[in-house]
Amino acid sequence: MRVRATLCAALAIAACVAASPTDTAVIVNSGSTNSYGYAIQVWSDGKGSLTLKQRSGAAASTPKPFTLSAATTVRFFADLAAARKGNAKAAPCMKSASFGSSTHVTWQGWQSPDLSCPAADSLGDALIRDVDAIRQASGINELPLRGAGPIAPAPSEPPQ
Repeated sequence: MRVRATLCAALAIAACVAASPTDTAVIVNSGSTNSYGYAIQVWSDGKGSLTLKQRSGAAASTPKPFTLSAATTVRFFADLAAARKGNAKAAPCMKSASFGSSTHVTWQGWQSPDLSCPAADSLGDALIRDVDAIRQASGINELPLRGAGPIAPAPSEPPQ
């Protein structure tokens, strides 16, 4: 009887997980005169996709899939929820005309402050760390220079 109850509970949990929609966030870097921008889509199941972007917004590469650890994925979406709820802020910052870019995360209709500027609070700090970890897992350099060749292969993210 106990085994049957455990099996029923496990099946109910699996059905709920399978029925819940996959959440998506998009990290967008605008690029600059000298560097490509990029869009990184991150799904709540840990899958990701990186696309380099021209200044016009047109794709400069085919989407490159990658996978995040469960810990990084859960932390990122939890930090997004906290940042949205707490109204995360970034400090204003000056940017170079040639190398200046902006980085934002869009999630469920909310857009983060510019994460290429210093965070004004711990909520922004957490998002900056998350975006840096995701960017590294995707295999992209911080400033992918135009004409520098293809995207580097994504390193294996260590299990956490």
